[in-house]
Amino acid sequence: MFLCADLDAFFVSVEQVLDPSLIGKPVVVGGKPDQRGVVASASYEARAFGIRSGMPTAQAYRLCPHALFVGGNFGQYTLYSRKFCDILHIYSPDVAMASIDEAYLNINGTERLLGPPMDLAWKLKNEVREKLHLPLSIGVARTKVFSKIACDRSKPDGLLMITEDNEIPFLSPLSVRVLPGIGPKHMDVLNNLNIRTVEELLAAPEWVLSTALGNYAKVLQFLLHGGDFNSHDHTKSISRETTLAEDTFDRELVYALFLHLIERGCSTLREKKLLAKTLTVKIRYSDFKTVSKRTMIPTVNAQQIIFERGIPMLNSLLAEKKRVRLIGIALSNLTHDGLQPSLFAVRMNRINRLNAALDNVRGKFGFSSLSPAQVFAIKDRKNNNYHEESKY
Repeated sequence: MFLCADLDAFFVSVEQVLDPSLIGKPVVVGGKPDQRGVVASASYEARAFGIRSGMPTAQAYRLCPHALFVGGNFGQYTLYSRKFCDILHIYSPDVAMASIDEAYLNINGTERLLGPPMDLAWKLKNEVREKLHLPLSIGVARTKVFSKIACDRSKPDGLLMITEDNEIPFLSPLSVRVLPGIGPKHMDVLNNLNIRTVEELLAAPEWVLSTALGNYAKVLQFLLHGGDFNSHDHTKSISRETTLAEDTFDRELVYALFLHLIERGCSTLREKKLLAKTLTVKIRYSDFKTVSKRTMIPTVNAQQIIFERGIPMLNSLLAEKKRVRLIGIALSNLTHDGLQPSLFAVRMNRINRLNAALDNVRGKFGFSSLSPAQVFAIKDRKNNNYHEESKY
């Protein structure tokens, strides 16, 4: 059995713990509405007005002018995330953090000490509420996939268990959008085929699904019949991008952000035991023109190697002599770590040891606890209010 635990509206919930006057009000974390920025998190009161994560703060203000806009305190978010992780390890030795506010627990074999799954889940919810004062939604099921669906359906601050014999009956009436990997484009294709619910998807002929979803149709069938994320990682690429608070000519700042984004991406590669073969660099200028370049790289997950290979592409993109509004990177053409021989054996062994040490420290004290000297250019600028986005 697996348990998916997700802290509801995490950034907002932490802000409400720090400032109880925010409780029960429409709160938006992500910067001021008169400045460039996007919504990082919104309270459920704000969501009632249509505000969603990733939305420009200016648009959020138009939807709800009386909302309270908070800049955010990422040091506190990291601290609460670590405390959350410490509590989770009390309930299972096998904890996989999916993000700063979400985790999967393997609770097989815990019943003798902690009781049946639902008893364990209630104990966990109550302990998080008592010690951190944060709302927690929990889903319990035989796989991570189903526990994640149960968790999402239990929000906010709920608890839901899907038993093995009730998996398909539970999923059948739900929209196909609840299934992992089904995005807007897939939804459009499936809707055109009159496939809107999981039941209709399961009843569709295999050739129809293959036509609509391509190779992902087989992955989806695998997951629906008891397969799990660990057995079939369908990550195709890892992307990071940053929108600057002000358009800039400052090349040192751009290089620092570039390295920071590559470090973030490579940290995720190592966490997922993956290597990348392709790097894409994207720049958006102040006139909103967006250009990108792609190149093959050695099969690695080391930021030191990828940064070296990416600098020539970044320089060519900066040759237009325009102010930079956004910078992004994507690592793709992924393969599992250990399957490819290294072409840089001596250097790579040294780099791998260094990165393992970096990951260990950052895992304990947060990603920002260690940074290359060049990345400190980000912190030294007055316009350091930038928003970083992650995509998989």
